Amino acid sequence: MHNGYFKSLKEVVHFYNTRDVLPKCETDAVGEKVSCWPAAENPSNVNHRQLGKLGLTQQEETALVTFLGTLTDGYFVLHH
Repeated sequence: MHNGYFKSLKEVVHFYNTRDVLPKCETDAVGEKVSCWPAAENPSNVNHRQLGKLGLTQQEETALVTFLGTLTDGYFVLHH
């Protein structure tokens, strides 16, 4: 997002769903963004009350990404 780490809306939704559930991994580790997450760049910015453990299934993540892809203001088209 702000630093270009996420390349798709799917990655963003998966992160918000699993950040506090999946183990920490080294940057560029096998499975990064799928089965583990690197440590936060700035841990003081991490919100532990609202995000990181949403409890969505993979199917629900996909449905959410699909729904978000339908939202538009007419100026931006999401390609995923």
